[in-house]
Amino acid sequence: MPRYFFNVYNGTERHVDDVGEVLLGCREAWHEATISAGQSLRGLDGKLLLGSDWCMEVLDESGHKLYSLHVSATVHE
Repeated sequence: MPRYFFNVYNGTERHVDDVGEVLLGCREAWHEATISAGQSLRGLDGKLLLGSDWCMEVLDESGHKLYSLHVSATVHE
């Protein structure tokens, strides 16, 4: 079964997943990404700064980027 990696970028912080997770395929990797992204965003606990971005990238074993989830904290005046 293939291994997928879930890297998270939060402003200037990078959390590179060097272990990954063995999953059935791309569809399961997307499902895991949406669950993990929600948990990660909840874990920020109010620390996402205005004007910054949060991103999760899902990569396959060869390092090919499959999916990206983005959250932008934007001020509209």
